[in-house]
Amino acid sequence: TDELVDLISENRNMSRQLEDYGDQKGTSQTTARRLGEFLGAEIIKDKGLNCKFIISQLPHGAPVTERAVPTAIWKAEPAVMKHYLRKWLKDPGMEGDDFDIRNVLDWDYYLERLNNTIRKIITIPAALQQVPNPVPRVPHPNWLQTTVRRMNDRFKQKSIKSMFVGMKKTSSGSAK
Repeated sequence: TDELVDLISENRNMSRQLEDYGDQKGTSQTTARRLGEFLGAEIIKDKGLNCKFIISQLPHGAPVTERAVPTAIWKAEPAVMKHYLRKWLKDPGMEGDDFDIRNVLDWDYYLERLNNTIRKIITIPAALQQVPNPVPRVPHPNWLQTTVRRMNDRFKQKSIKSMFVGMKKTSSGSAK
C-alpha cells in the first residue's frame, strides 16, 4: 500500500496559512482542514504545510476538491481511521475492506489523468505528424480528429503563394 500511495498521491505545499485562503476551495485546503481535524488545529497554523492526498470515489457526485483525503489517515489507529473515513466519505455503512486505500481511490479519475498525460506526450504529437495513434486505447479528442481531417483534406483551397514558384537569379542578375 505504501508503494501505491507514493505512486498515486499528490503532494502540495501550502504557501500561506490555511486561514489566509478563507472560503477558497481546493484539494490542498480540504486536505489541510482534514489534517487539522484529526491531528489537531495546531498543525495547520503555520504556512508551508505539506498536503499529501489522494482523490476518493466517495461521496459520489461531489467535486474533486471535496474528495481529497489526506494519506496520513491510513497511518492512524484503525478506530480513528475508520471514524474519519466514514465522516469524510459520507458513508456510515463502510465495513472491512471498504477502508483499504485501493477501494477508496477514484480509479476513473486517475485513469482519466493518465489518459490525458498520454495524449499530451504521445498521441497528439503523433497525430499532428500524421502517424497513426500509437496508443489505440487512448482515443484522440474530437478537436484533434477535426484538425487532422482538415490537414489531410484533398479539396482544401490552396494558398495563392503556393501557385508561384520562386526563380533563381543568375550571376548577371537576370532571372532564369
